[in-house]
Amino acid sequence: MHISATTALWFLIPVAPICFYVFYADMKFKKISNKVVWLLFFVFVVIGLLQLPFQEFLWRFANYAVVFAIGLIMWMARQVGAGDVKFAAVIALFIDPQDAAIALWILFAAIMAATVATLIARYSPIWKVAPDWAAWRMRNPDDPNSVGGGKQMTLPMGTGLGLALCAYLLRGFLAGA
Repeated sequence: MHISATTALWFLIPVAPICFYVFYADMKFKKISNKVVWLLFFVFVVIGLLQLPFQEFLWRFANYAVVFAIGLIMWMARQVGAGDVKFAAVIALFIDPQDAAIALWILFAAIMAATVATLIARYSPIWKVAPDWAAWRMRNPDDPNSVGGGKQMTLPMGTGLGLALCAYLLRGFLAGA
């Protein structure tokens, strides 16, 4: 890992509660608010300016642009929500460009884990703990803002995205430079 252990820890401390909130909000409402995305952005700017060399800090915005552009295309194809796109783009700011490959593997594993956990919860009695959560409902085909097609259940991606960021930062703290 190329992210320093110190930087990873400084990022992880304020990021973890934000990601836990995103998990809750995305499961309950299937929405990631702009306020949460801006808060995460603010955390990156403040801690990034203190922990990263200025040139590296600026280059992290290239990560943001690439992820946002790909996410925008996926949003236009109605495959992800707009909140997921904004959240993923801000998450990209925290990733050291030299750790991109490991971050993608962590992202893949986190999204798979979140998907499996959500499906297990949805199709078992666990969902009765929070029966009003939007994560359990089927997509409304009459809503033009809904993600996906048909009348299937869609999964809240913010859960996997937040898990991936926390896992990356935790791994960076434990095994970072």
